[in-house]
Amino acid sequence: MSSLSFLKQIAKSENEKKTKKKIEKELPFFISIVTLLATSGFGPYTIFQKMHDIKLLPTIRQESIKILKRVDVLGLDPLAAMMEAKEKNTSRPFGEFLAGYVSSIQAGGNVVNYLTSKLNSTFERYGDVEKSSVSTVKALVESFMTMQIVILAVYIIITATSTTGASELTSQSFDATYVIIIFPPIISLMFIIMAHKMDSSNNPELDFKKIIIFGIPSVAIALTLVLLNLIPDFNALIIGISLIVASLWPTIKYIKLGTFSRDAEDATPQILLDVAEARKTGIAPEQCIIKACKRKDFKSFNPVSSSIASKLEWGVPIKKIYESIESSVKNFQVLISFKILFEIISSGGGNVHTLDSLAAIAEKIRNIEKAKREMLKPYILIGFMIVSITSFTTLMVIDSLTDISILSELDEDKKLKLKEDAKSQFEMLSMTILAQAWLAGLFLGKLTVGSFSGGFRLSVVLVAITLIAIVTMQLGIFDINALFAK
Repeated sequence: MSSLSFLKQIAKSENEKKTKKKIEKELPFFISIVTLLATSGFGPYTIFQKMHDIKLLPTIRQESIKILKRVDVLGLDPLAAMMEAKEKNTSRPFGEFLAGYVSSIQAGGNVVNYLTSKLNSTFERYGDVEKSSVSTVKALVESFMTMQIVILAVYIIITATSTTGASELTSQSFDATYVIIIFPPIISLMFIIMAHKMDSSNNPELDFKKIIIFGIPSVAIALTLVLLNLIPDFNALIIGISLIVASLWPTIKYIKLGTFSRDAEDATPQILLDVAEARKTGIAPEQCIIKACKRKDFKSFNPVSSSIASKLEWGVPIKKIYESIESSVKNFQVLISFKILFEIISSGGGNVHTLDSLAAIAEKIRNIEKAKREMLKPYILIGFMIVSITSFTTLMVIDSLTDISILSELDEDKKLKLKEDAKSQFEMLSMTILAQAWLAGLFLGKLTVGSFSGGFRLSVVLVAITLIAIVTMQLGIFDINALFAK
């Protein structure tokens, strides 16, 4: 019974840690909503009622529902319910915000000033957290690349110290080829799992079922050709091409999605700024949105912005308009900005100061995300260079060691057998290295753009580079032994 209680306690502690992490991730946007609604004249209870409908912040939404239940069911005062939530919540920043909010109301101070100050400090912390996540990416990329180099070094040492060379290691107690065949994919999968536990990007993953549907046919055909050995000497090439073909649909889809997402991110702050400026002339909030969304310089986001303007002109309810945006835009930053804008306007707010603040917040969020992307770009290049170099070097070492083994054999029959074995071994290891390059692309994609779907384009390039290395070795274009033959 005691062990069962201990396990339950561990599970509870892990759950609390996850909840705390989610709350702190959502906190800057929650404080933004509270600040902007408070600026529009809404009190705490009304603000938490509105949080009930904001599904973009699921964890804080649940905390808001708990506060509302304490008020509606238990009859607590809203401020008392907030203080009780502060005591029971696992996130210290969230609790401190609630306590400060309640204190400023009870003291009769300037609540908006407190909220604005808290908002600025929270976004500074949010920016620091995003920057620190880049350090985590750096550590993972460097560790991944170091492991690739270590595995190659181990293979070279084992092969070089063997008495029979690279082509007859099957007779030894340990076959060095297994170092290349087994360990790199296992290590890649381990690092992929670690990357999966990191925060995701603003864009969701593509539909996994569709990726499978588009990818399976080419891989299945390639495996059939390889297993039946219908096209000898081209098995590695077949596997490489099949991996590229299997990755084409998610690559094209994600490039389009990424372009649209970046255009939406760039357009949203500009739309909000135009709304705020138009509002200063005394135009109604809805008309301000219509005017701002009719601009034609938002690139791929133009159809969405034009649709918003048209629907507002036709009198479509704001709730329906937001649902249409939600169906076409998957970027969290864009959705939260429009959700706050529509909540403010539908609630009768929309004063100039509030809209100015919202535009500034959207611009701040965009700048943080843009800076993070810029800081991550070098790690894509580093990953490409190391994976490409290790792939080429591995193939070069394998080819070189097998050639040495063949050249050292005097018996012609044994030499022919060694050549056949070396050819088979090179082909098998080539296919393994291709698979490794494909997995490395997914890993780098998850780290640098936040989703595995974004890694398929990197996988395509890495597999293509590896195929070039394989063909170069097979055709003898680059032969290290020939360089030192004289």
